[in-house]
This record gives sequence, structure tokens and C-alpha cells, in this order.
Amino acid sequence: MKFWFMILLLFFLASGCISSEVPAGGPGQYELPGIENTTLYYLNGSTVKVVDSVTNETTIKYVLEDSTETNFRDPVAVNYSGENVTFNVTTEPIVGRSYIRFDFSSEFSGFVAFTQSDGLDFVRTTKENMSVRVVLPPGHTTGSRLLGIPNPEPDNVTTDAMGREVLIWENPYPFQISVKYYQRNAPVLLSYFSIILIVCVVVISGYYYLTIRSLRKKRGVIENMIKKKGDRK
Repeated sequence: MKFWFMILLLFFLASGCISSEVPAGGPGQYELPGIENTTLYYLNGSTVKVVDSVTNETTIKYVLEDSTETNFRDPVAVNYSGENVTFNVTTEPIVGRSYIRFDFSSEFSGFVAFTQSDGLDFVRTTKENMSVRVVLPPGHTTGSRLLGIPNPEPDNVTTDAMGREVLIWENPYPFQISVKYYQRNAPVLLSYFSIILIVCVVVISGYYYLTIRSLRKKRGVIENMIKKKGDRK
């Protein structure tokens, strides 16, 4: 009896259980509808809004990147006609990782959207047979070798109607996508800072050289005076 109890307990811990429900958001919080067979990530520095294409699914799961429920909020689902669809969202731990689980009453095709916490270093895994679009915040860019580049290299980079840079990967699976982004003027500011730093180094080095040279001259004068005094004696 104890043996089977331990087996069931281990199975329970390994597979996890469904925990608290997550309150739904509103479609107005997202740029809906999305694009079929494409996952879109809208970045803004502190959060990322995800709009994912779904086809004939009753259950969908997403990994929580930092394994906390607070990293997922305001879920939404709309069909291809842009109409709201009812669903249930729960968090589900499985083998040490936390997942968000969407459950629909029947097969669903359309778009699901949600918001997660994020930073200036964006990293996500990819799904098979799905394109990926990463929309940078207004006034931001990427591609500088010094400040960071997207990896792997996007298949295309374009600009949307709002002036935002959009990085596009066509079916990047199984690669992980990472994007470091920053203000558009950051590379210029970095160049100015580098120039100022070089000038400061040159000035300090020149001052140090001239100071050492002056001290050596004074030392030579003092040594000559001492030598002359010794010769007189």
C-alpha cells in the first residue's frame, strides 16, 4: 500500500496539477486580429504582448519564462472574425516548469493574446511550422555589433505604419530567437562617448608623459649641480 502511495505521489509531483485561474483581459489591449500561422511579439521594454495564431485546438499551453503566475496576465481569445471566444485559463506546473493552459469548449481557430513581463533582452523558443514577428517599441532598433544583434538573423526587417521596426523569421524552428534592442540614438551616443573617452585617454597620457619628462629634466639638473659641487671639492 505504501509503495503505491509513493508511486502516485511521485506521479503527482512530476505531472503537476492545475492551480489558480487567471482573469481574462480585453481585446482592446491588443492589436487584433493577428496573422495566421504567425506568433507576434510586441515589445515595449518592460512587457511583451503576445498574439498567437491557433488552428483547431481545444487546449493550448505556453511556458512561463520566469515560472511565476505574475508573469502572465490579461489573456484574450478571438476567432478569425474578430469575435470574442469564451475560454478558461489556468496555470499548470509540469516537471519543474510552469505552463499557462488555455481550455476551449470546442475546437478553436483564431488568435490568443496575453501579456508577460520582459526586458531589453528578448528571448523565446519557437514552434514548428510557425513564423515569428517581433515588433520593437517606437524609437528603438537593433543590429549594432556593439550593443547587440538579433539571433538568428531575421529573414526580413521592415517598418510598420506606426514607424516601428518589425523583425520577421519564416519558420525559425527549432532555433531560439533572441533580440537585444535599444534606442535608435544609442549607437551614435556610444560613438560620441567612445570619442570623448579616447580624447581623455590621449590628454591624460600626454599630461603624464610631459610631467615625467619635466621631472626627469629637473632630476638631471639637480644631479649635474651635485656633481659639479663634488668636483669643486
